[in-house]
Formats: sequence, C-alpha cells, structure tokens
Amino acid sequence: MSAVAVCGGAARTLRTPGRHGYAAEFSPYLPGRLACATAQHYGIAGCGTLLILDPDEAGLRLFRSFDWNDGLFDVTWSENNEHVLITCSGDGSLQLWDTAKAAEPLQVYKEHAQEYVQGSCVVK
Repeated sequence: MSAVAVCGGAARTLRTPGRHGYAAEFSPYLPGRLACATAQHYGIAGCGTLLILDPDEAGLRLFRSFDWNDGLFDVTWSENNEHVLITCSGDGSLQLWDTAKAAEPLQVYKEHAQEYVQGSCVVK
C-alpha cells in the first residue's frame, strides 16, 4: 500500500509493505496529520494496523502505529480531542485509540456479531 496525501499542493507518499489501506482521514486539529486504517491480504485474512502519519520534506513519516488482531476498515477522529480516534474491524469490534498515550486501545466495544466495515462513527 502507498498512503498518498496532498499537503500544501504536493502529493506525498509512504509505502507500507504488507498492508492495504481501507480508510484515511485528516485530523481536524493538526494540519497534515493523517490516520489510515489498513489490513493484511486485502482484508480477507490477517491483522490490521492504524497508521498515524505526518508530512515532512521527503513525503510522509510514520508518527505512531497501532496493531490489531483483525483488519481495520474505517477510522475517524474525535470531534473534541486531537489525540483520540476510533476504528472498526473485521472481528466486529470498535477500538478507541489515544495517540498520545496507550500502545493498545483505550477501550474495545464488541457490539457486532460479525464484520463491521463502515459506519458513521461520532466520537464525543
């Protein structure tokens, strides 16, 4: 996968071998910061990774990454906290992440019996 972001008029990329992107969203708080939900093997099997990317002179650099035991298919930023995101995954769960603190999700919501691919998540 290549994450591609247009920041300041120039397209920037970051290659992520073994991961395929499913969703990307710019931070409403930090200019250029991009969250990408990814999965292995085109989302059919394997793990997922949440990538937090920042622009730099050479393209995009990895700020933080978080692994999950199933593919991640969607991501959205909190409306009132610049460090908090939520992802949804193939195991039917939603994960609440904090980019400033934890290496694991702050909370996991197992609300779906099967794959949850896309939704309009609102984190307040």
